[in-house]
Amino acid sequence: MGWFEGLGSGFLQAISIEVLPYIIVGAVFGLIIGIIPGLNGHFAMAMLIPFLYTMDPAPGIAFLLAAHATVAQGGGLTAILFNTPGTGQNAATLLDGPPMTKKGQAGRAVGAAMSACFLGAAFGAVALALMIPILQKIVLFFGPAEIFMLAFLALTFVAVLGKEDMTRGIIAAFLGLLLAMVGMDNVTNEARFTFGSVNLIDGLKLVPVILGLFAVSEMISLWIRGGSLSDTGGKTLSTKQMQVQIFQGIGETFKKWWLVLRCSSIGTIMGLIPGLGSAPAAFVAYGHAKQTSKHPETFGKGEVEGVIGPESANDAVEGGALASTIAFGIPGSSSMAILLGGLFILGYQTGPSMINNQVDVVFLMVMTIILGNLIGTLLGMFIVNPLARITFLRGTLLVPILVVVIFTGAYASYSSWFDIGIALLFGIIGYAMKEFEYSRAALLIGFVLGFTVERNLYLALNLGGPFFFLEPIPLLLLVITLAFLAYNIWTYFRDKNKNIEGGQNIGG
Repeated sequence: MGWFEGLGSGFLQAISIEVLPYIIVGAVFGLIIGIIPGLNGHFAMAMLIPFLYTMDPAPGIAFLLAAHATVAQGGGLTAILFNTPGTGQNAATLLDGPPMTKKGQAGRAVGAAMSACFLGAAFGAVALALMIPILQKIVLFFGPAEIFMLAFLALTFVAVLGKEDMTRGIIAAFLGLLLAMVGMDNVTNEARFTFGSVNLIDGLKLVPVILGLFAVSEMISLWIRGGSLSDTGGKTLSTKQMQVQIFQGIGETFKKWWLVLRCSSIGTIMGLIPGLGSAPAAFVAYGHAKQTSKHPETFGKGEVEGVIGPESANDAVEGGALASTIAFGIPGSSSMAILLGGLFILGYQTGPSMINNQVDVVFLMVMTIILGNLIGTLLGMFIVNPLARITFLRGTLLVPILVVVIFTGAYASYSSWFDIGIALLFGIIGYAMKEFEYSRAALLIGFVLGFTVERNLYLALNLGGPFFFLEPIPLLLLVITLAFLAYNIWTYFRDKNKNIEGGQNIGG
């Protein structure tokens, strides 16, 4: 089957009466799962796997993939409105989303996030369709050395995540790397930093760490300072005002199409590399958005570009991850691993046979991602108003309710009471970091990339020796990393000197 025939067949299947209802139901289910803190894409897909045994192939693929497609959109809603990321990939949105809510611009932030998610997903899906013929030549160039250098490049973006102090951001990132070493050594299989606790054998879980750093710490802060999540002098936005803000956010996303395109490209490229995932891509996109902005000083204080960048990237990642899953049977994430299992249940075999002989199935996946995100965007616009009104409740009423929801999310991921304690501990750590202006986002990206960095460094040293970074691709990535760090150090001292000169002029 040719590409044009596959495109036509995939599109007709997606809008058929046999498949479209499953896309709608799956998209709604995924959005709801994303809104619930602690639950994520692989949870949504795992819940649907048992249904595949009684389903036809096309509806089964649409049902499974549509549910996964909208999880990030639901997570973005709770990240913006309640400073509680529904999923790990929405963590970067916490840097500017909640500050916009605090300024009474929740609708604007949500409109920008939802539309950026849709555009990013559409970009990733189209990229998937275009990249399939050349994937075998690209992905095979990335071995352990290349993946390590790419992960190290992602880590350097912590330099732009801190408010003002780049040093504190780097300290926080290396603390995250250290925390990632808790549990079994992935090389020697020996226990490290477990202090004799069986609960730490598998390391610290991502969900309770995220919920603690951002959600619990915010609840502590809200309880101490009083007031509400929205700092608008007690004035509640009307439904009309909220809808105006939503359309304003959508308009700004389309106006900043070049930023959306660049960040979607970042997400798609990083999605191709197994093990990196959405969270690092979102942080890299955020760093890129800040680095290229005409007003970087507004980031972290409620800048809409700080929402558009990461939300574009975290949905575009799935196009790249799906591409490597289909082409090589190498899942780019845990969600793609579940999808791979679902395809086997439905009777599909990934690899060259699917790319060459079942092109219509690939395009059905492309159409499902696009339609699923479109449905999620439209539905999200209807539910944002009642959700946003909750942010105007007094902290004394809101904190107990959200704490119960947060701890339930921490428990639900792995059914472990221990994880509730982890969430509480990291809540205290997160509150302290917030007060002393250490970047919680930098700690998180260090934690997320810890396993990838350690494992691939070990493999690169064994395969290429101590000078593995002198190979062409690792060397290019190293040069980009050093140039990026040098530029940030230069701008830091430049701005510092300007401030000193300005103070002297005022004093004079």
